[in-house]
Amino acid sequence: MKKYNKIIVLIIIGICFSCSESFLEITPEFAVSDVDAITNVEDIETSITGVYDVLQGTNFYGRDVFLVADALADDLKQNEQANRYIDFAAHVQTVADDNANAMWTRMYYTNNALNNVINSDVTATTANQDEKDHLIGEAYALRGLVYFNLVNFFAQHYKFTSDASHLGVPLILTFDPTYEPERSTVAEVYEQIISDMTTAISLMDTTSRTGNSSTLSPTAVKALLSRVYLYMEDWENAEAMATDVINSSSYALVSNDNYLNLWTVDNSSESIFEISNTDVDNSGLIAGIYVIDGFGDYLPSNDVVSLYDTNDARMQVFLEDTFLVGDYAPFRINKYPDVLGTDNTKIIRLAEVYLNRAEARAQIGTNITGAQDDLDMVRQRGLPTAPDVTATGTDLIDEILLERRLELAFEGQRLWDLMRYKQDIVRTQCTASICYIPYGDDTNILPIPQDETDVNPNITQNPGWN
Repeated sequence: MKKYNKIIVLIIIGICFSCSESFLEITPEFAVSDVDAITNVEDIETSITGVYDVLQGTNFYGRDVFLVADALADDLKQNEQANRYIDFAAHVQTVADDNANAMWTRMYYTNNALNNVINSDVTATTANQDEKDHLIGEAYALRGLVYFNLVNFFAQHYKFTSDASHLGVPLILTFDPTYEPERSTVAEVYEQIISDMTTAISLMDTTSRTGNSSTLSPTAVKALLSRVYLYMEDWENAEAMATDVINSSSYALVSNDNYLNLWTVDNSSESIFEISNTDVDNSGLIAGIYVIDGFGDYLPSNDVVSLYDTNDARMQVFLEDTFLVGDYAPFRINKYPDVLGTDNTKIIRLAEVYLNRAEARAQIGTNITGAQDDLDMVRQRGLPTAPDVTATGTDLIDEILLERRLELAFEGQRLWDLMRYKQDIVRTQCTASICYIPYGDDTNILPIPQDETDVNPNITQNPGWN
């Protein structure tokens, strides 16, 4: 019986993150010390597997991390009958919003599970020390990824203040059910993200445990770090991390002829990290928001579709629907083609890493040819007849940002690119109730949930929701 109770505890810690109370008001099931719950390497693996399961959920990468960010930005338009996520599209989200509350809660419970792993006191044998180190490394990397999402959604971007001294999110690195933390600064949160991810790289084996992109490898962590450094405008480190990934030769861009394989085939040559879904384990179901056989609430704006050359292979992610009329015609999004959600969810791809390096090189200004070559790699994969890039200076940066919009559309990155470059949100083909949102607007991020502020007197609400 004791063995089965322990398994139940590990399952609770690993995958049961759906409750809605404050992460500080932890129920007895979650208030389990690492000594009680995690006593061997197998327990660590069970907990980490549970965390990957959480990442696929609706309030994480299964839907909200992508959809909420895109609904706040300018590449989507609401379908006529849309009744989901409409507060985000209208920028009228509230402190009581269920999705924002669930994202906050889910991410902090995930953080708690990872803390239990990181702070566990497990003695490994000589035979499984490397396995333990790799798993602990995964926990560090995943915790860094959790905080990267938290600070993006619940705080303004890194350079909103010159030194990133504005409020970020609470850093909770150890278990203390009585702790009522203040919010750390954005700079402090990013410092922790980098610390966690670099620690992960030092601990992990050279390849992922599963032998594919459904679990993290040190190269995948470097890819994520290239994104983190890019958002910080730490161009030198962004370039260095991206270069390590590209030079590893572990990944290759999917060819023009096989472009749709990116979205229909799991663990493609281009995928660096993706969340595994199956017929029986696919809780996010982001496809249902877009495809005709699902809810079909959101459509691609004509503005973003018009930016693609008609011969670009990436036009294949749009499907013409003759039943759409007027402002809602003519396309639907097909980047998530399986309405049942069995396709793996791509978190980071080699194409993004090339674009990260291109942007970093363009900003540094000492290897413009390299930046142009990186941009050509992505652009000419989609459109082989595209001429070589010749732009320099700010024109080159503008072309890179345009390519990011085309390549990463509907992958939850457009909002952050607009914020990083301090650009307004302008919906030129708009079916929402608001079509212009200025840079720096309070509603470009999410409020701290009221469930949190009600129980923690030390946490400061975001401006606009005080």
